[in-house]
Amino acid sequence: MDGHRFVIYDKTDAYELDLSGLEAGSDQRPNVIPTATFLLDDDHPALPAITADGARCGVWFRGVEQFRGRVQSTPGQGPDGVVTVNVEGDLRKLWDWHGRQVPDAPLWSQFQDYRTYTGPSETVFKTALAENFTRLGVPWTVAPTQGRGSTVRTQFRMHPLADKLIPLLDADNLTVTLEYTETGIVVDVREPETVPGILTLATGIPDAYAFDRSAPTMTRCVVGGRGDGTDREFVEVIYTDRESSWGDIIEGFVDARNTEEGADLTIDGHQTLAETAARIGISTELVETDRFMFGSTYQLGDLAAVHIGPVETLQRLSVSITESAEEGVIVTPRVGEIEDSADTDVQLARQIARLAKDARDKGRR
Repeated sequence: MDGHRFVIYDKTDAYELDLSGLEAGSDQRPNVIPTATFLLDDDHPALPAITADGARCGVWFRGVEQFRGRVQSTPGQGPDGVVTVNVEGDLRKLWDWHGRQVPDAPLWSQFQDYRTYTGPSETVFKTALAENFTRLGVPWTVAPTQGRGSTVRTQFRMHPLADKLIPLLDADNLTVTLEYTETGIVVDVREPETVPGILTLATGIPDAYAFDRSAPTMTRCVVGGRGDGTDREFVEVIYTDRESSWGDIIEGFVDARNTEEGADLTIDGHQTLAETAARIGISTELVETDRFMFGSTYQLGDLAAVHIGPVETLQRLSVSITESAEEGVIVTPRVGEIEDSADTDVQLARQIARLAKDARDKGRR
């Protein structure tokens, strides 16, 4: 069936009922909390189960459960009105749960300033999650790490897990997956596949588009480690290829005084230079075809080669799905970040989220 199916559970994930053929929509992007919405009459017999405290919903499409999560809100009007059911995926828990300085110690015994994780981004992600899942006593586990991703370092001091970990995965194009089993939820990451071919206007797949290119904001950086004054340790990381390509030298500084004694400070330099690289941004909606179909030829987070105008780049794939009696099911694949969109409301929301993240970080020092 080429449409949404919504499976309703109680707060313990016990099955209640399922619904289909509704006016509905869902939105899925790599490492972003997935959401879905569907409409019911205000006297629909499913509403008591849906509006119960802790009610949950599995969102299915093309025979596959895409995600599962809580019924976040149910605004409605009546009589003879409709209720909007808003579903929020369980990935949200990575923002709800924190990474503590000493995950296996009680709150009054957080005897170190930070919990520092160093290693491949997949390993850092899974180690931090596993330690705090154990602390919380929740039925969440992580799959064994395969050591994928670049070498990174991050530190926790009561920060939301996702604040520190999701950017590390995004930099390596690793996408978080959640698997539901009889004993709980298993967290893993998947590497992207690359969709065959190149998407150009001639293929008929890209629709209207916008693009942007920006120069690097740093080509070399000094990392300041432990110590003060003349005793402070410094290292410098230089990307000579970047300087040669752009004919430019741009210096920066990274404060890494919270690292452990003897830590490899070049890791912080490489992370910073990766974040300050030149950017090629493109934002476009794509047209689904038999050769370019969600769940068949590509999955969430896979990469597509796009060549539009002067831009030639690999971009991660997202998907938005709408369903109505008038138009049927419409699948809209997307590439590019939402912040590249002309939607000023979305850009403002992203900027507010960044400010909130910065405030959380400063408030925990």
